[in-house]
Amino acid sequence: MAEFTGTIEVGYNTDLWGPYGFKFPINTTETSNDGMIPFGDVITAVTVKAYQGKVTRKDTLSEETEIATLIDDAYTPAINAGQDKVSIKLQYPGVDYKAQKATLIFELTLQSGAKKAFYYTYVYIR
Repeated sequence: MAEFTGTIEVGYNTDLWGPYGFKFPINTTETSNDGMIPFGDVITAVTVKAYQGKVTRKDTLSEETEIATLIDDAYTPAINAGQDKVSIKLQYPGVDYKAQKATLIFELTLQSGAKKAFYYTYVYIR
């Protein structure tokens, strides 16, 4: 199951789109369950990867096809001042992936040292 759903389209003539912002709300109190990040914690680091098709949670992603060229490696993922939003840029990964969908996986490191992955579906490659 994806924590984020939506549609981003990347095509041959729409190269280098973004930045796209993805918000990871922080719980509003210690006892609330209204966010994705524990109360009092913030994002300190992030890595983002793209995989072909619909990818679901599992112990290993070794059987999935990574689309490394979908994420613009010339743009370092940015974390906003509130440390609850990540911005990335995407680029056209080439005709090998034309008419396919991709899942983005955000691997967050929090100030507490906790690590958590969040899944976004879909990026549609035209």
